[in-house]
Amino acid sequence: STVAIISLVACFGIAYRLSEGYGTDGPSAGIIALSSFVLMAPRFSSMVYDKNGEQVKQLFGGAIPFSSLNASSLFMAITIGLVTAEIYRMFIQRGITIKMPSGVPDVVSKSFSALLPGFTTFVLWALVLKGLEAAGVAGGLNGLLGAIVGTPLKLIAGTLPGMILCVIVNSFFWFCGVNGGQVLNAFVDSVWLQFTTENQEAVAAGQTLQHIITLPFKDLFVFIGGGGATIGLAICLFLFSKSRANKTLGTLAIIPSIFNINTAILFTFPTVLNPIMLIPFIATPTINALITYVSMAVGLVPYTTGVILPWTMPPIIGGFLATGASWRGALLQVVLILVSVAIYYPFFKIAD
Repeated sequence: STVAIISLVACFGIAYRLSEGYGTDGPSAGIIALSSFVLMAPRFSSMVYDKNGEQVKQLFGGAIPFSSLNASSLFMAITIGLVTAEIYRMFIQRGITIKMPSGVPDVVSKSFSALLPGFTTFVLWALVLKGLEAAGVAGGLNGLLGAIVGTPLKLIAGTLPGMILCVIVNSFFWFCGVNGGQVLNAFVDSVWLQFTTENQEAVAAGQTLQHIITLPFKDLFVFIGGGGATIGLAICLFLFSKSRANKTLGTLAIIPSIFNINTAILFTFPTVLNPIMLIPFIATPTINALITYVSMAVGLVPYTTGVILPWTMPPIIGGFLATGASWRGALLQVVLILVSVAIYYPFFKIAD
C-alpha cells in the first residue's frame, strides 16, 4: 500500500513538481530530496546487553523502520521536499553547475548539473542532522517538526471543536467561491492521514483504535455529498422542485452528488454567494460532524478502521467499508443524508 510509504512519495513528489514549476529538472530534484529524506529518517539499532545492562553486541545499526516512512514523517518529508527544490532552483537558475560540452547527451548533462546542488543539499541536511544530535533533540528533524508543527495541528484537527472550526472555515471559503478543501487540506489533511494510518496499524496489531477523527471521517461522513454536505439539497432539487430550471438541475446533479461531486449545485443553483443558503451550507456539515463524533464516541458506530477510501465513494458503501464492514456505519450515512435533507429543505423552498 502506498500509505505505508506516503512520506517517501510526498518528499519526491513535492520536490519534483515544484522544480518542474520553476522550469528546472524535476526528476533530479526529486531524487536529491528522496536521498535527503533517507539521510534524515529516524533510525533504530538492535543491541544485546548483559545482566548488568552493559552493551555486549550490536546486531545491526542505522536501520530505517517502516514507521519512519508512513504519515508519521510527513511534515519532515514536506519540509525536505520544499527546501531541496529551492536549493536546486537557486543553483540552476544562477548557473552554479558543472557545464558539459554541447555535444554531450541531455540526460548526461542534467546528471552533472545536479551534482553541485545535490552535494550542497546533502551537506546541509547532514549538518542539520549532526546539530540536532549534538543538541540532544529526540527523533531528530522529524521529532523537532512534530513538536513545532505537528503538536499544535493535532490539538486543533484532532478534537471535535477543532474539526468544527475546520468545517466552518471550509464551508465559508466555498460560499465565497474558493475551494475550501484546497485551502485547508495543506494544513490538516496530513494530520488526519496520520490518524488514519495509526488506526490502520492498531487494527493490524489487534489494538484499540485511538482516533475518531480521520480522513474517512471527514470525507465520507462530514462532507457527504461534497462541500457543504449538499446531498440533501440535491435530493430536494430532484424531488421537490417547482421551478423547471431547478428540476432539471436536480436531475443532472443527483448522480454526481452520490459521488460527492457537487460543482453544478455550488455554481448553478447556486449556493456560492447566495445568502439564503449560507446557514444550511455551514450548519449541515457541522451537525454531521457532531452526530458522527458522538455516535462513535459512545459506541453506537465503530471508529473508522484506517481503510483509505476515495472521497468519491458513494454513501452506504463508503460508511460500511470505512467502519470495518459495519452495517452501523452505513446506517449512520443514511441518517446524515436525512438530516441534510431536513436542514436544506426550508431554505430550498424559499430559494425555489
